[in-house]
Amino acid sequence: MSLLLFVQAKSEEKNFYLPSGISDSQISLVKTYTLKALNTSLQAYTKVKERKLYKALAYIESALFFLNEASIYSSSYSLKKKIETLVKRINNFPDKYYKEDLISLKFDIQNLMASIIIAENILDRLNKFIENYDTSKNKEIANYLNELKTNISMPLIDEPLSNAKMFLAIAYDNLKAKRRKKVLKAIEIALDPMVKIGFKENLLLIRFKNSIYASYLAYKNENLELAKAYLQQSKKYLEDAYIISSSENKDMIKGFLNQLSFIAENFDSKEIILREYIIIIRQIRNL
Repeated sequence: MSLLLFVQAKSEEKNFYLPSGISDSQISLVKTYTLKALNTSLQAYTKVKERKLYKALAYIESALFFLNEASIYSSSYSLKKKIETLVKRINNFPDKYYKEDLISLKFDIQNLMASIIIAENILDRLNKFIENYDTSKNKEIANYLNELKTNISMPLIDEPLSNAKMFLAIAYDNLKAKRRKKVLKAIEIALDPMVKIGFKENLLLIRFKNSIYASYLAYKNENLELAKAYLQQSKKYLEDAYIISSSENKDMIKGFLNQLSFIAENFDSKEIILREYIIIIRQIRNL
């Protein structure tokens, strides 16, 4: 039985809900578009070295396009867009009823709890707005949602993409001014964050975050078989991430692997293991 079918069967059996997090297809698309951007950035670098500046401009434009496409598949992007759209609707139609929209937003946030950085009290605030909803509070809700949007990010994807875009934009401006050495330096700096997504550990760490969070929820709901399955999957993601990781992250990944070993060895000690899961969840919150 595939893990997906196993998950469905076991979660239904215990009647609890596992958040989907960022999907494999989203991760694949982020990687594909980032690699396209990396490829065209390298072509731009070559053209600058060959002093074919007009062709280099076209390659940098293409690279920026691919990075923007990659950003669209980040979970934080779709969530921010949903919040932004709801705020605009409230501002344009302040007397309308938006309780169901808030519930829909709450479900989306619950789905992405493992994938994105969000403040711990977000769901509590949303629940209060939902439970005590009245159209007279729409302005207050819109203000809160605007504030909320700025506190949502997925650093393992968003930060590298943002950095790559920033330095390619710098390269583009310098290229227009024909400052060749500065162009080469800016492109060179832009390559590193793209490599982190395309070749290094970032996307495996995202998969680890999703998997260990699912293991924690399954354990908390006393679905031990499912918790073990996700724990094994989490370990595999970390082992693969360790092999290809940059040197600055190896100790962190090794620490997570030690924590997973501790959980596996003491799996029947519920109070201890729940505490260990919570420690890991807090540690990965800012990844």
